[in-house]
Amino acid sequence: MKDLEHFKAIAAQMLTLSAELLRLISDDESERAAMVETAKKTLTGS
Repeated sequence: MKDLEHFKAIAAQMLTLSAELLRLISDDESERAAMVETAKKTLTGS
């Protein structure tokens, strides 16, 4: 039973880390899209 509790704790940490990784990737993609949009506006003079 102790092993199951240990695996449960590890699974919870993995879930938390996965969610954080997805959030960071999403933030990075949003930031990149904003930079591309800014670059396009700068190049076109808009």
